[in-house]
Amino acid sequence: MAMVELIGNSLIVKFERKMTMLSTAHIDGVTKSDKVIISRVIDDKEMKDVESFKEKVLKGLGYTNDVPVMITSVDLSTYKLSENSYGGVLVTAGFSVPNCIYQEELYEAERKSNTINIISWINKSLTMGGLLDLFRVVSETKCLFCSDVLLRCKSRSSGTSSDGITVAANVSKTGYMWSGLATLHGNNISRLIYETLKSLVNDESKDTWLKRMLGMDTKEIVKETLKFYEKAPVPHLSKKRIRMLLMKEIDRILSDPNVWSFIIAARELDIRGQSGTFPLLNREEFDLDTKRIIADELLASALSLYISGFKGLTATYWVDSTKEKISTNLSKLPMFEDDIASALIGSSLSRVYDRLLSGKDVNKG
Repeated sequence: MAMVELIGNSLIVKFERKMTMLSTAHIDGVTKSDKVIISRVIDDKEMKDVESFKEKVLKGLGYTNDVPVMITSVDLSTYKLSENSYGGVLVTAGFSVPNCIYQEELYEAERKSNTINIISWINKSLTMGGLLDLFRVVSETKCLFCSDVLLRCKSRSSGTSSDGITVAANVSKTGYMWSGLATLHGNNISRLIYETLKSLVNDESKDTWLKRMLGMDTKEIVKETLKFYEKAPVPHLSKKRIRMLLMKEIDRILSDPNVWSFIIAARELDIRGQSGTFPLLNREEFDLDTKRIIADELLASALSLYISGFKGLTATYWVDSTKEKISTNLSKLPMFEDDIASALIGSSLSRVYDRLLSGKDVNKG
């Protein structure tokens, strides 16, 4: 069982005994300790010399250099701790700077940001190879989670730009040699990590999910929608009133899991296209939004019909055919997402027009 203590800007995980640790946060990679620290960086200047910063943290707490010091910029009070009979996990996480193989902007090694930090320990004796295998499982589990929640990057994301992992166990030559997903202890720890990470996003807003999947939140969608509305405004209604009606309408639309099914499908398909793993469609064709593919328009048509019937379909067609002629961000989205975004805009506009022209929501004040 682990004890957790928050002292100033440092979160300290304490164990009952010293264990062998593999850690991205220790200069030697391998150490033996009964503690792990996650320290919050307040000033980016502190990151110019990472090891000096860690030494300062250890000295301030009265600990030796055997203790790994992981670094983050997230609020440490939001940490999640989970334990079972096989071991435990402590996670601090922020997801604002995802990374992927095809990302367009790369950073120097010392750059730190929100960071997913995972500390995992196991109550079984492992060989050194078994501990290394556990490290692999933790890394794979993090990657699977980040892929499942669709962290937004140029292709499928494996995490953020500065993730850290520390794994700990009693190491013995008679211990378990393997800790993979097919082993009882490895699988249990993997599930514990996945569920703990998932608990950090369970309460995230619809806006956060929308930003990940379409690259725009509700306010940005409304801003785009107003550009089309201004081409066909309803007389005597203020822009403020229209914006409020659109916000309410889009919020209603995004309260339906069926709508999210289309949004998720679009993002997953675009990830395939961006990574070059779309069967019979190469990366160059995808980037050029080839006319060979009509599935993007079929998805958008089905979504608009579901939301607002034939009126939604015609409004979506209008948005799709107009978006290149006016200054919108829709055209910057990849193949499938731009059509789904057009369907959301066209369908929400259709429903707002229906309410306004029926006199139900007219407010001239």
